[in-house]
Amino acid sequence: MQDTSRPPRRGVMYVAWGTEHVNVARRSAESVRRSNPGLATALWCHPGDDTAGFDLSFTIPDGLKRPKVNLLGQTPFDETLFLDNDTLVRENIDSLYALLGRFDICGAQVALWHRPRHHKPIRHELPDAFPEINTGVLLYRRSQAALDFFDAWALRFAEGSYGIDQPSFREVLWEADDLAFHTLPPQFNKRVFEASELVWSDQPRARILHLELLRPQKNPVMRWLSNRVR
Repeated sequence: MQDTSRPPRRGVMYVAWGTEHVNVARRSAESVRRSNPGLATALWCHPGDDTAGFDLSFTIPDGLKRPKVNLLGQTPFDETLFLDNDTLVRENIDSLYALLGRFDICGAQVALWHRPRHHKPIRHELPDAFPEINTGVLLYRRSQAALDFFDAWALRFAEGSYGIDQPSFREVLWEADDLAFHTLPPQFNKRVFEASELVWSDQPRARILHLELLRPQKNPVMRWLSNRVR
């Protein structure tokens, strides 16, 4: 008999709170179900948030400065794809999980990593040939190396005096001698579109969209556009 009390081995996890952000995460989870019906979804949220549309839900503990930094290691899955809420999964992503037979964590480079807002050293001045990793699309397995990395990341993030988490992730990744890390192709974390791509492009079709347009929008026109991205 199958043990239904244990969460599925593979899944997609979100961290959101408040009606607008949970709704955006729910839209992303719906895209997962359409394109990858075998994957479960889990949501970390605040008490009282509407968790309809997610297979699993958990309450964010009080007092966390940036919850996702502290909660990635608390995944219910053995193999996890963490997604920011402003994402859409457009195609089958089984090939991502195949990477976890070899790597502990996988992520894509920050597309505009050269911007001054990303140059926020905490302990190290790192070479620019070692760019930041975008922490809004992270694939990982529940290995000791990955769990140790997330613990170290949370501590390093707490040392910083600013809200973005990618500089601390970059520094801990630089120091992680025992972590097997793989850099994903950009189509698994599509952040930037060139105007020419709207007409024609020989680039691979984006499998995961991660766009500011998909965030909660107050402007009615932008909200209309956001709701039509697929």
